Amino acid sequence: MIKIRAFPMSESHVVPLRERRRQETINEILDLSIEVIRQQGVAGLNLTTVARLLGVQPTALYKYFPSLMAVYDALYRRAENEVLHEVESAVANAEPGMAAIRDAMLAVDRWATANPEMAQLLIGRPIPGYIPAPDALDPSIRILEIFRFTLDQAVVRKQLDPGASGTRHVLMLAALMTGASTLRMLHADEPPCQADIEGLIPDLVSMFFRAFSPKDAESSNPDKAEHNPCPNAS
Repeated sequence: MIKIRAFPMSESHVVPLRERRRQETINEILDLSIEVIRQQGVAGLNLTTVARLLGVQPTALYKYFPSLMAVYDALYRRAENEVLHEVESAVANAEPGMAAIRDAMLAVDRWATANPEMAQLLIGRPIPGYIPAPDALDPSIRILEIFRFTLDQAVVRKQLDPGASGTRHVLMLAALMTGASTLRMLHADEPPCQADIEGLIPDLVSMFFRAFSPKDAESSNPDKAEHNPCPNAS
């Protein structure tokens, strides 16, 4: 009879397995946290309820998160990464410039509609004393960089004035986008308002581009040119 000797797994195999299981538990904690938030609101999240749903003692959660604020940071980071993915996909599949900005803003709005609790965490400050950790803000910084890039593309395509792609203009777009999403959240239980709000973003983007359209385009626009009733008069 041939005996097969069992060799212990090398450390290089054990560590990734351990890390993978740890990450699975972290993801489960975050998923359950979102369920609690959906039932009790963003400020109603507590580790005792999460631990009960997970089937462990509350102290067991501290192996994964040192505090409740650390859970909020992880949720914030996850939500921002989801938004970042939506923005990147929208820009990659749109015509450069105005269309890319419009589609990116619509993608953010759709995400906020599908995830109202997480949108509230990102847009508002529903937790007293909570300020996101600096690394949790990394995805949002990347989103602003993408909007700056799309504005630069719009300038190259002569859709915007050359001076309309600075930080101030990026923040204007962010304000328009955040405002529309906030309106949607405030009127979530009013279907007639939702239909009106949904159509706001294309109009807001058009308004932005009209406000910062190239000066030569305005002067050459026949609708804006000064009317001369006697073109042959000297």
